Parts: sequence; structure tokens; C-alpha cells
Amino acid sequence: MIDTENMFLRLYADGRVLYSVRLSLTLSCPMHLQLYPLDVQNCDFDLISYAHTTKDIVYEWDTAGDPVQLKSGVGNDLPNFHLEKIDTGLECTSHTNTGSYACLRMRIKLSRLFSYYVFQLYIPTGMIVVVSWVSFWIDQRSTAGRVALGTLTMTTMTTVQSSINSKLPPVSYIKLVDYWLGTCQTFVFGALLEYAVVAYIDTNCKPAANRRQQLRKAQKRQFFMEETEFYQPPCTCGIGQNQENATFILCRPQISLREKFRKFFVKPDYLPAKIDYYARFLTPFAFIFFNAVYWSCAALLTSEYEKAHL
Repeated sequence: MIDTENMFLRLYADGRVLYSVRLSLTLSCPMHLQLYPLDVQNCDFDLISYAHTTKDIVYEWDTAGDPVQLKSGVGNDLPNFHLEKIDTGLECTSHTNTGSYACLRMRIKLSRLFSYYVFQLYIPTGMIVVVSWVSFWIDQRSTAGRVALGTLTMTTMTTVQSSINSKLPPVSYIKLVDYWLGTCQTFVFGALLEYAVVAYIDTNCKPAANRRQQLRKAQKRQFFMEETEFYQPPCTCGIGQNQENATFILCRPQISLREKFRKFFVKPDYLPAKIDYYARFLTPFAFIFFNAVYWSCAALLTSEYEKAHL
């Protein structure tokens, strides 16, 4: 982009020649995204002779000082990576049938900033999965609430997955983040599918349940007609007055807070309610188990990748 090449040539009295040229390069780094977003990228920059073999030219790094000089602030301005180190002690001489060609290699090691993805990816998607479990605690006959909750969480997971994939180039292999997003979406879809099963079974079991309920009511009426004494549950009684100053007794069954909390953990006999009961506890345990396996495998794969590229 200038009139003359950005270079200079200096001749010394003893015959030595100093040739210097300044080049501005914009380089690309092929990345391996199997471990994204826990990946570490190694970007190689090679200077290799094209026409002259090692008999004519040998390239060497300047050992008098630091062969690679960094401008102040370089590495801190990367939005997604941290510049860990620059290695120049790598051998890259090319050996062919026509001879050996000298080469210098500079390897830049970049580690992805994981804290960003913790707060922008893993925590939000994990919270969406937890929100989908709320439907297990809603009555199975509340169709509007449970369907709306399941559809909303499913749509949100699909939107998050699309936004993450739009920031990455299309690749032919599965990334580590795909396992996380796919599993979270499976949990959310499973919660919606669980309600479909519960609603279907509830519809089929409703006639039989109504017949049993009518039979119990008939037996209870017969029991009260035959027995003169029956059990009175303990109550808390108080004295009140109406507008005519007539005194009456207020009785309320005494239910402790423990009993109110305990009824949520009592396994019901009705089959649809029983499915919700098991889903309340099995689904969180399955998600915790998945997290343990996911993060253990991620740490193992990351350490193996770093050892292979030392």
C-alpha cells in the first residue's frame, strides 16, 4: 500500500550485509472445537524457506534477547481468550526429496475464558431445567399451567441453543457444549412429555376412580348410620359472637406445620399422582449424576489434550 517496500539494506566494511524488512500480516488460526468452551488452542506461525535448502540458508531465532517481543497490552484485549505463552523452541524443518528446508515456528497458546460461559451459558440453562421441574409439583388437572410452563422452558432452551451455535462456525463433529445443551433440552422435553403421560393416564383412570370414590362414600354413610359413636379429630376451639350477640364455638382441625410439609412427601395411591411423586425426586438425582459425569469427563479430556500438545 506504499510506493516502495518497507525495508532497508546496510553494507558493512567487512563484507557483512544487513537486510531488514517489515511485514504486517493478518493470520488465521485453525481451531479444534471438540472441547469448546473448555478448549485450549495452539496457533502455529511458520517461517520456512521456499527455494533454498539448509545448505544455503539456515534460520535461527535471535538468542541474544527475547525472540518475540510483545507490545504492551497484547493478550488482554482478546474477548474470549487468554494468551498463556509463546513458544519458539519447536522444530519444524521440512525434509523432502529435494532437500531439507529451514523453518522457524512460533506457537501461541490461547486458553478460552471459561468464567464468561459459566454465567452466560451453564447457569442460565441449568436454571431453565430446574424451572421445568416445577410442573411436577402442580396438580395434574391444572392443564393450562403445566402446559404453559413446559412450552415456555422448551422454547427458551431452543433459543439459547440456537444463539450459542450461531456464534460458532459449522463443524462436522459434536462439541462438548452440545452434550450439555442436548441433555438440558432432553430434561426439559422429558418434563413436558411426563405431563402428557400423566394427563393421558388420568383421563383413563378417572371413571374407575369415580366409581371407587362413590363406593367409599356409600360405605361411609352406612358406617355412620350403624355406629352411634365415631371418631372426632382433635380441633382447636374458640368462642365467638355474631351480630345478634349470640355465642357460638369455632372448631378447626389442628394441623401442624410438620404435617403440612409431610404431605408433599407421602406417596399417593393414585397412579398419575404417583408418577409425579417419583418424577419430583428421580429427575433432580439424574441431573446431578449427569453433572458429575459431564464435569469429570471434561476435566479428563482437557488434561489429555494439554499433554498431547506439550
